[in-house]
Amino acid sequence: MGYFTDKNIYITGAASGIGFETAKQLIHQGANLVLFDVQPLDAALAILKGLNKYNTSIATYALDVTDADTTAKQIAAAAERLSPDILMHFVGVTGPWAFDEMTQAQFERVMNINVFGTRNVLAAVRPFLSRGDQVMVTASMSSFTGSYGYSSYSASKFAVWGMMQSISFEWKPLGIDITVFAPPPIDTPLTQSEVGVMAQAGIGMKKLAGELKIEAAVRSMLKGVENREFLVVPGVMANLIRLQLRFFPISWVNWIGNKTVAWSMRS
Repeated sequence: MGYFTDKNIYITGAASGIGFETAKQLIHQGANLVLFDVQPLDAALAILKGLNKYNTSIATYALDVTDADTTAKQIAAAAERLSPDILMHFVGVTGPWAFDEMTQAQFERVMNINVFGTRNVLAAVRPFLSRGDQVMVTASMSSFTGSYGYSSYSASKFAVWGMMQSISFEWKPLGIDITVFAPPPIDTPLTQSEVGVMAQAGIGMKKLAGELKIEAAVRSMLKGVENREFLVVPGVMANLIRLQLRFFPISWVNWIGNKTVAWSMRS
């Protein structure tokens, strides 16, 4: 039927947003799903069961990725029943606060979930990965460029990018392929939570990359995993920004950013 048919796919952050949309698209392709989230998965499970025309396996597990010991135990319990072919990690939080307005606790929460949480999931699943298996981790366009109001979020996503590139060098010789999904803003509960919190200057800078529909973004990500691509950046504007970062001097990039902030503040 397709690349993902009969594959055992672990999805973190599966209760909503990109994780849930990924689960919906994969269930249509006949994949076996193992879903993790700190939020209740009952509603997601009910919908997925209604879409499960191939009668594939769907299992759910509660998971707080910031707890390394519990994460290891939950993933080990899942692997006893169904060993992973592909891990897709979507857990993450935003941090739409200007640095001068952000508390220590807010900064640490973003780092704990986005960086240490990613590390905990990868460490937990590693004993169950073998040659031919894959790992997809969600980064962001903020992995490559800073933005007004994103000092915590960009710091975390820069760290994820560096971590995954390093891990790829270590795991690729073992036959385990890494994909990093680095989208621009996507219309999800995560981005919706920024409404009324992020400063206008931050909103103005985010608009430079455009906003993607979640269905199209997930389709691009799945195609990248199928092709075993290391980096997937969906969207025309996001790719133009990526090219700009590669070929233009940082002074030019910062000039555009500063002009955007100034224009946003005036408007």
